[in-house]
Formats: sequence, C-alpha cells, structure tokens
Amino acid sequence: MHFARLNDPSRDIAPYIDLLEAISGDVRNRIGSLSAQSRDEDGRAVIDLIVRAMQDVIPGHYQFQGDAENYDDIANADLMSVIDRKRGLPVALALLYVHVAKRCQIEITGIDFPGHFLLRLQSGGARRMIDPFHGGITLGSAELRELLKAFQGLDAELQPAHYREASDIAILLRLQNNIKVRALRQGELALAARVIDNSLLIAPDHDGLWHQLGALYARLHEDAKALHAFTRFVKLCKDPMHRARISAVVEELRDRLGHQSSDRKNDTRDVPNSDAPVQLYPIRSQNTDHKNPSDNPDSGQP
Repeated sequence: MHFARLNDPSRDIAPYIDLLEAISGDVRNRIGSLSAQSRDEDGRAVIDLIVRAMQDVIPGHYQFQGDAENYDDIANADLMSVIDRKRGLPVALALLYVHVAKRCQIEITGIDFPGHFLLRLQSGGARRMIDPFHGGITLGSAELRELLKAFQGLDAELQPAHYREASDIAILLRLQNNIKVRALRQGELALAARVIDNSLLIAPDHDGLWHQLGALYARLHEDAKALHAFTRFVKLCKDPMHRARISAVVEELRDRLGHQSSDRKNDTRDVPNSDAPVQLYPIRSQNTDHKNPSDNPDSGQP
C-alpha cells in the first residue's frame, strides 16, 4: 500500500486496509461456516475448505479477477488501483490472498512459477496450488504441466526449480518490476527510475537494481545520479568481470562530471557533449535471493 501511495501521495491508505481486514474476516467466517456444514461429510479435507472459502469470498463476493483484457495497463500493478478496479496482475492479486491467509493463520507461500505467479496453500500436511489470476482455482500436476509448456515450449517438463518459493520482499519487488516494465514500454524513463528507487527501499543491497538505476539515469543524462548508482553496484557486485566493466563506466562519469564542473567554473571552453553515450554492459543480478526473470528490465513476466 505504501508503494502504491508513493505513486500518488494524496491517496489515503486507511480505507484500503479496512477493506482488507473485512475480506479477511469474511474468509474466516466462511471457513467456519463450511466446517460446520461438512461435519457429516467424510473425506472433506481442511485444505479444500480453505480453498473454497477463499474462492467464495475473494473472487466470488468481492469479484477480484485477473485483467486479461487490459493486461498491460499499469494500474494492474498498483495495489490501490487493483482494489478500486477489482482487476489486476497475478502477483498483485496474490498479495490480497497472502494478506488474507496470514490474517486467518493459514500457511501460504508465493511460488515463482515460470511465466505466471502462483500461490501454495498448506494445511494438515496437504497442499494446494492456486491461481489468483483465475479466481483462485486449484492447479494439479496436469494443469501445471500445461501452463509450463505454454510458456516454455512443448518439450518443457516440471522440475523442482519451477516451484521456487518467493519471499515477501521478492513478491513486492516483482510487483514493482511490473510497473517498471510497463513504464519502459511507454517510454517513461523517469517513472521507471523512480520505481527502482522505491524498490531499493526494501532491497538496498540488490546489485541488479543499482545497475538498472544507473543505466536509466545515464539515458536520462543525469550523470551524477548515474554515478552514484553505478558506484553502489560496484561495491555490491560479486562478479569481477562485471565489476571491472562498470568501474570503467564510473571513471568515465567522474571524468565527465569533473570536466563539466571545471567548464562551469572557468567558462573558457564548451561543455562536453551531454549526449555522449555511457558505455553500458548487460549484467544479471548476483543476488540470488531476488534473482528471477522479472529482474530483467526488458522482461514482461507478471
């Protein structure tokens, strides 16, 4: 909610928090109601009651669904807009389920499934994979295999790595990344830079974010900010080759800023061409806690 508010400081968080608490209470009550109704039904697992309760309340009563028609709308990644519109991206809707589950003491985990963010509910040793984008439906092995093949090709097969758990911070970063990607597609470089700056509030040691920020500021001709970002990247990067390459960029920026400062002071020669490109090198984040396909600024993965 605070990330969403950074995009529009005039918005009040309180009504949204109140609504989330109301949804949580409704799910809790629905679980109790279903449990009472199923006392005489043998074989009804608790996990299935939980799944049904969440389906009845979140996509059912409150009508939260994925926005397939306007998937690339930037509002689909802004949590306040998602709540207002009842539509959003998989990872944005997943935040609603995560919040509700935690308020109801339900074990839930974000799953960084290829191409489509999912959730895993657990209770009494049983697990269910659910899709927040499609009404919280459960996905078995056959459905997961079909989903994987849709994104990775017909030869793809399910592997343990496909069920990688996403931490709370990773989920938030993925949501912010969706906003950044859409801003880049619209050519709004300043907005993309601001989103990365905000992301660094919760992941200050994420070297990939610092590199992306430096690249964006370089494209915006904000050399001082680019220098700061690339300097932070060099301090955090564990790869010696990438560190050496960006160190050269840092030195180039320092020289350029030094020349500009001297020119302004002495006013004896032309200011160096501010449009001169900064040599940038594509790198991948070395921070494995947050490394996923959505770290790529060109990736549109939801």
